[in-house]
Amino acid sequence: MRSAIGRVIAVTVMGATPALASPAPATSPASESLLPPPVPDSAPPLSAPPPPPPAPVSPGMVDAAKLLNAEVGTRLGVRIQNPTQPDKLDDVGMDGEVEIFLFGQANHIIKWQADFIGSFGTVDHSGHYDTTGSAAVLDLIGRFELHEALNLWLGRMVVPVDRSGLSTEWLIAPWLFPGQFVTGAAPVGARRGPYGRSDGVTLWGQLGGGVFKYYLGAYGLSDPLQGPLYSGRLSLSLLSPEPGYGNASSYFGSKDLLSLGIGLQHQIDGSTRINPATDQPDAWDDFTELNADLLFEKNLGPSGVLDLEGAFYKIWGAYEPESVTYFVLASYLLPIEVGVGRFQPLFRLQQGHRRADDGRDTLVDAQLGYIIDGMRARLALDYQYSDVAGQTGNALLIGVQLQTR
Repeated sequence: MRSAIGRVIAVTVMGATPALASPAPATSPASESLLPPPVPDSAPPLSAPPPPPPAPVSPGMVDAAKLLNAEVGTRLGVRIQNPTQPDKLDDVGMDGEVEIFLFGQANHIIKWQADFIGSFGTVDHSGHYDTTGSAAVLDLIGRFELHEALNLWLGRMVVPVDRSGLSTEWLIAPWLFPGQFVTGAAPVGARRGPYGRSDGVTLWGQLGGGVFKYYLGAYGLSDPLQGPLYSGRLSLSLLSPEPGYGNASSYFGSKDLLSLGIGLQHQIDGSTRINPATDQPDAWDDFTELNADLLFEKNLGPSGVLDLEGAFYKIWGAYEPESVTYFVLASYLLPIEVGVGRFQPLFRLQQGHRRADDGRDTLVDAQLGYIIDGMRARLALDYQYSDVAGQTGNALLIGVQLQTR
């Protein structure tokens, strides 16, 4: 069946726009206050007069330029696959999403973020396609940033537990988010909410400008009928730091990176069995998830950019569909510009072990990306082979992603 390939799980990213030959990494507006000032492409002539100093802002006053900032991003996808006979490539579906990101600050400590999403063609939990379009609140965060090592965020935000979740679909190299074994169902692995967000509180911080980061939070707090989902993560980014709340899973050679991360989640009675007659849970068990991930990226200069990535998830809960899931990924950004961009061949293997019969589900992606300006402008052509619960499938995916930065 057609999958929700346009679903956005985003953390916005700010950054200076570099030359197309070597696009810079995207970084989210959630982390904009933690980034160093941009480095100019070249120094001004020695004879140039120094720029005038900025107008002073009196203590207690708000810099009007920082009260409100806005960014926009859109993703459009086409899936060629028969929804009733998934092994055949004889039907076409389309979906799309647009996000509006608003953020600002009252001062250097008190900040805010409000993001909104509109979509069409996506699939809900019951397998129905949204043909008319819908809109929703994506993020709504009050941010109290006392120090880079001590930040408290309240509201609706990305659940921090693994690299893919903190990257969202916007900042991973594959077009599809990992763990989507079943069309319309939530990705298998770490527990999240719609669009990878949930309502709660996060205490997080970083050291060394993003060399080490920690996260600890409680989520699902808007539903008093269920217990909180507790989620935490530790990450260590060697070779180059990754500042801010979010991260990316490809920097297109703008930095060398060796990053390791571990995450843990727990929710009392968080694993439920749904009664198909009532569509309501009728049995419960505790949910626990442990994951580890690794990303290695190396800029080989005139030889291109190599990325290697892997993630492993162990899941406990009597009613979880998979007990173990993992993926491995390799991509290579070619050094030669073709037109306005560069090609990036990519291969990803995903597997999950079904809890019911210990069978194995498999997804294989062979993708050719066309990178115009990093994550700000890119195209993707992906062939996906699936073998899930004994049903094989073939799908051809075409994606376009555009963002303002």
